Amino acid sequence: MERVIHRILGLATIIIRVKQHFKIMGLVTVFALSGCAGTLELDDALAIAPYHIEDGGRIIVEARVDGLGPFDFVLDTGASISAIFDKLRDELGLEPVPGKVVIIHGAVASGRFSLLDIDRLEIGQETWDDPRIVSLPGETAAGSTVDGVLGVDFLQRYAVGFSTSDRVVRLYPPDLIARRSYRGWASVPLQAEPVGETGASVHYIDIEIDGWPIKAVFDLGAGFNMINWPGVRSLGATAPRSRRDRLLTGALDSSLLVATLEAKEVTTASIRWRNEVFSIADIEIFETLMLGDTPAAILGAGLFTQRDFVIDFVRSRLLVKVAMDEVDVTVGTGAEP
Repeated sequence: MERVIHRILGLATIIIRVKQHFKIMGLVTVFALSGCAGTLELDDALAIAPYHIEDGGRIIVEARVDGLGPFDFVLDTGASISAIFDKLRDELGLEPVPGKVVIIHGAVASGRFSLLDIDRLEIGQETWDDPRIVSLPGETAAGSTVDGVLGVDFLQRYAVGFSTSDRVVRLYPPDLIARRSYRGWASVPLQAEPVGETGASVHYIDIEIDGWPIKAVFDLGAGFNMINWPGVRSLGATAPRSRRDRLLTGALDSSLLVATLEAKEVTTASIRWRNEVFSIADIEIFETLMLGDTPAAILGAGLFTQRDFVIDFVRSRLLVKVAMDEVDVTVGTGAEP
C-alpha cells in the first residue's frame, strides 16, 4: 500500500460556528493591472469563475467533476492536496484508487484516506485531467456546506486573480503575471515550503502584529485568523479576551476556542489592516508544520477578500491592490520585477 503524506489546513478543514465581524475597508472598482511593463487585459485569463463568500468567510467557486455539476468548492491555499467530501463522492459513485492511501494532517486531527478515481475536474474553461483528489468525511461543519476543496496542487498551475468588482476568480497563464511588474499593487513575498509528493507547498508570509514580527500561513481555506499561544506570548499580550462559545471544527474533528486576541494593526509589505481579531489555539496543524513552540499565525480569507489580489506562484509573491490610506509611503506601492 502506497502512502503519500499531505497536509490540509484552513476552513476547508476549519470552520467557526459563531458569527464574526470583519471590518470592510471598501471594494476596489478596477481590476486591470497597470504597471511599468504594460496592462494585463482581463480576457488574457484562461478561465473565469464566479465566486461567493460563505458565512464562514471562505471563497467558494463552482466546479464540475467528470462533466457533472456544478458543485461548490473552496479555494484553499492552506491545502496541499485537493479533496471531495464523502457526500459528493457517494452521489457521483466515485471509486477509490486501489492501494492509494493519503495521510491527511488537518487543523485539529489527522487520518488516512483514499485517493479517488476521477477523469477530470473543470473550473470555468479549464480542465484538470486525471487529478489526484482525496476523499474526506463530511460529517463535520467543515464539509457540510461545500462539496470539495481546490488546494495548491490545482491552484499553482495558474496565477490566480481575485476580483471584488465583478466577483470572479480568474486563472491566468502563470508566466503572464510572473514576467511583469505592477504599480499600485503591493508585492508580498511568499515563502513556499513543499509538502508531500505532489510538488505542492504551504506558503508563509512574514507579518507584524502591533509591531511584533511573526510567521504566518497564507490560508484562504480559513475564514478567520488564528494565532498560537507562543505567538500571543511573543507579542507581550496580557489577558486575551475569553470566549466560551466558539467551536473550531476541522474536517476530521473539533476543538474549543477559548480566547481571542484583538490586534490594533497587522502589516506586511505596504499593506496595513486595522482592528483584526485572532482566535487563539494550539491545534495539531501547528505541530505538523513544526511551529508548535514557535510564534505562528494563520491568515484567513477574511483578511484578503476585502480587496483585489493575485497569487503569483512562479515568483512566489502575492500582489494586493492597496487603498491609498493603507500605503506606507516609506515603503512604496510598486511591485518591482
